Amino acid sequence: MVSPKILGWSDDASALDHFDLEVYRLRAGSSGALQQLAEPERKGTVTPDLNNFQFTAPQPGVYAVVVTVYDGANNSARARKIFNFNDQPGFTVTDEPVYIKEADPKTNYSFITTPLDNPSKLTLTWAGRFTPTHTQIEQTSRVERWPIDQYSIDDVYGTTFGLRSIREFTIKTVIYCNYVVDPRQGGRGFEDPQTSPRQPEGVYVGNCSVNEETQTAVLDLEHPLRDGDTVVVWLTISDYQGAAGSNGVKIKTTLDLTRPNVSEEHFVKKRDDKYESL
Repeated sequence: MVSPKILGWSDDASALDHFDLEVYRLRAGSSGALQQLAEPERKGTVTPDLNNFQFTAPQPGVYAVVVTVYDGANNSARARKIFNFNDQPGFTVTDEPVYIKEADPKTNYSFITTPLDNPSKLTLTWAGRFTPTHTQIEQTSRVERWPIDQYSIDDVYGTTFGLRSIREFTIKTVIYCNYVVDPRQGGRGFEDPQTSPRQPEGVYVGNCSVNEETQTAVLDLEHPLRDGDTVVVWLTISDYQGAAGSNGVKIKTTLDLTRPNVSEEHFVKKRDDKYESL
């Protein structure tokens, strides 16, 4: 529901005759900024005594409510208010892998099989796993302001008149990363890094240092990894609406530097006079 009063017009309705209201879904123009390029999604006329107008956004996007006020002599002035509508998560989840870079890809990144340069540090990557939707990109774009007109009031945020601030409308996606290190126990089936305030002996938990721009996280481990230690990492994403749901990822990687030990071999004669090794 939209009330013309919220757009800065006087409460004194004695001189007002009626309001025309139009709601536009803004689209990217030639300048790259969002503009009113099409016919309004909805329009109507209300009188000062009613002073409200209902509108249901048909799809996610950036919308402009334009109110034109007329007095008894048909003089007019107008105001515009910008709002975002989005009932969908700001990202999609792909099948791209989430893994610890130091792990061996031949083991599906389940094992670290070579000595670590720094056994107290691991690097997690989720490149391409979470991708922003088109709506998210659109809703962080700027809105082109109206031409300056003494009888118009454009959308205002802070000290920015008519040019929507990106900071005001950033759709924030946040990555949360936690880990557990379990010595020689294969992760013990942990379902949550904070399963209990009292972890089993030798187990410790930590938070990753996340870099969303590079889609990586650094695990600065409390103690150097030892052969047989398992690291369990939980990675979850949340958007500005707090939508996380089933987007969490859990991975498990074990440091295993053991090698098979071949002590001897011998040959057994077969009937065709050929030999096979055992």
